[in-house]
Amino acid sequence: MGGPRVVSIDLSTQNRDATLTSENVNGGPYYYFLVKPAADWALDADIVKEDLSKLIIVQNEQKFAIMWKGEIVAGTPATILLGYPRSVNLHQPFQFQIAVGDKVYQADVTIPQQYWPGYTFTTMNFQAATEAVSTKQARAAIAATEKIVSNSALQIFPHFERARSLRTQAFGMFLGDVQMSFQATVVDTGELKGKIARVEGFRPLYQFVVDSLPRAAWNIGSLDPAVAPIVEQARAGVTNVHLVRDSLQRVLDDKNVRWIIEGSAVGKNGFLYQYMIETLAWAFSSANFEDTTATDLKLTIPDEFRTRLERYALVESYETFLRLSIERMQTNLPMFPVEFLPNLRKDTSSFSQPFFSMLKAVNDYYYGNITAARDEAFRVLMTCTEPDLNARFDLVRVLIDIRRGQAPGEVLRILEDARQHEQKGDADGALERYRQATVIAPNFAYAFFAIGQFYVRTGDPIRAINFFQRAYQIDSLYNSAYRESYNMYLKQGNYKPIVDVLLYAIQHGNDTWEVNSNLGTAFLGDNDPARAIQHFERALALNGKSYKTNIQLGLAHQAVKNYQKAREYFNNAIGLDPTRQDAVDYLTRLNEMQRNEK
Repeated sequence: MGGPRVVSIDLSTQNRDATLTSENVNGGPYYYFLVKPAADWALDADIVKEDLSKLIIVQNEQKFAIMWKGEIVAGTPATILLGYPRSVNLHQPFQFQIAVGDKVYQADVTIPQQYWPGYTFTTMNFQAATEAVSTKQARAAIAATEKIVSNSALQIFPHFERARSLRTQAFGMFLGDVQMSFQATVVDTGELKGKIARVEGFRPLYQFVVDSLPRAAWNIGSLDPAVAPIVEQARAGVTNVHLVRDSLQRVLDDKNVRWIIEGSAVGKNGFLYQYMIETLAWAFSSANFEDTTATDLKLTIPDEFRTRLERYALVESYETFLRLSIERMQTNLPMFPVEFLPNLRKDTSSFSQPFFSMLKAVNDYYYGNITAARDEAFRVLMTCTEPDLNARFDLVRVLIDIRRGQAPGEVLRILEDARQHEQKGDADGALERYRQATVIAPNFAYAFFAIGQFYVRTGDPIRAINFFQRAYQIDSLYNSAYRESYNMYLKQGNYKPIVDVLLYAIQHGNDTWEVNSNLGTAFLGDNDPARAIQHFERALALNGKSYKTNIQLGLAHQAVKNYQKAREYFNNAIGLDPTRQDAVDYLTRLNEMQRNEK
C-alpha cells in the first residue's frame, strides 16, 4: 500500500458497539469490520479508495468484495467500517486478502463461537432445557430443545446434538409421568363417568409422544435407537387407553340401561320406567323405515319428551340405550338386548299404549323377521290411540310388501323423487312422478295413498278421497287410508260417508281402537248416540286406558240423558290422567246441567 502500511481489522457492528454479541454482530444488513492503521500512518480517503477497496474476504475458494463503506471517523488513529455480505459464514475460517502490486497479502481469521448467528438463542434455550429437565418439567424441556433442533442453521453449534439428545430424554420423562398418572387413574375407585373422562384424557398425551417425538423433517426417525423404545411404549399406552376406556364405558353403559332392560312399571320409580319406554317407542318408530340399508338411524322425539327426560335426569340413560341398540343393529344383531323385550312384555298392562308391540315390531323389522314385524305392527294398530304412532306402524306393515317382493323396490325411489320435486315447488313434476309410481305398481296401496296425500297438500279433497279409497280397496287393512278419508270428510262435516268408510273398514278386518273411536264420533255427529256408544264401548274394550274414549262415552251418554253413566266415564277419565283439565270441565258442566233441570 505504497510502503509497509499495516492495518488491524476487527469484527464490529453497524453502530461500532463496544461490546459484541451474536445479536448485534448479526443484526445489520452486512457483516461489519472496523479497519484502522496498526502503525504510525494516517487513514485518508485516497487510501480507502485506491487501496482498501481491494480488501476482500476469501472463504472456501469464494471471494467476497466490500459491499458497503462507512465514513472515515477521525481519531487517533482514524478508522473506517467496511461491510461484507451476510453470505460469509462466520462459523467457518476465512481470510482477508489484499493485492499490492504483484503481491497478495492475507491474514487468517477465525470468529469466536459467541458471535456466530444464533449463539445466544441456542445457549439460552439449551440452558432453559437443561434446567427444565433437572426440575422435572418435561413439557418445558421439550419446547426449549425443539426451538433448537427445528432450526437446521443451528447445527453449527455443539449444543445442537446435545439438544437432540436432551429432547429425547425429555420425551421419555414426559411419558414416564403420563404412565404413572394413568396407572393411578386406573386403580382409582372414584365416580365412573368422571373416571372415563380422566382415562380418555390420557389418549392425546400418549398420542403426542407417538406423533411428536419422531420428526422426519428434523432427521429424527421412529426407528432411531434412542427414540424407538419410547415411541413403542407410547403406542402401547394409546392401546391401553382404548381398552380401559372401553371397559369402563361398558360398565357405565350397563349401569345406565340395566334398569331399562330389567324393567318394572310398578314400584317407587315405576313412573320413570314408563316415561322411558314411551320415549323409546316414539324414538324408534321415528326411523326411516323406507331405507332398510341404513347403518345409522336418525331418531327423533317430541320436544315435550326431551324436556321430561331432562327434568328427571334420564337423558344419559336414554341416549345410551339408543347408542347401544344402533351398535347392535350395525353388527347384525337384534337391536335390543335379549332380556329387554320379555321383561317389557311382563309390564304391558301398565302402559296406555302397546309399547311392547311397537318396539318388537321395530326390532323384528330391522333384524329381518318381517312376518313377525308385520304381525306386531298390526297389533299396534288394534289398540294404539295415537294416530301418529299408528301411521308409523301402518307404514311398517305396508313396506313389508316391498321386502316380500310384492311390489317393485323402484317405486320407493320414484316416490322419494316426487317428494323432492314437491319440496322444490314443482307440483307438476311431483304429480307426474306420483302417477308414475301408481303405474309401475298398480297393486301397491302405498303409491295411491301417497298421491292422495299430495292432493290433500294441494287442496283437492275430491281427488284425495278418491285415491285414499283406491288405497284401502287394494289393501283392506290400510288403517292410514281410512284415517285420511275420515279426516277429509270430517272437515266437511259430512258424517254419513265416514260411517260408510269405517263400517267397510270393520267388515274387512279393521276392528281397531282408532276405527271404532272414529266411527263413534261419526255416529254421534250423525245424531245416532246409541250406535256411537256401541262403538265407543268397543274402542274402550280394545284400550281401557284411553282418556279420550272415556270422554267420548261420557258425552254420548250425556246426549241420551244418562247422566249417571256420563259421570262415571268422566270420572274414569280423571282417574286416568288427573293432570288434564278436559274431563274436569265436562264433569263440571254436567253437574250444572243437572242442577238446571231440577
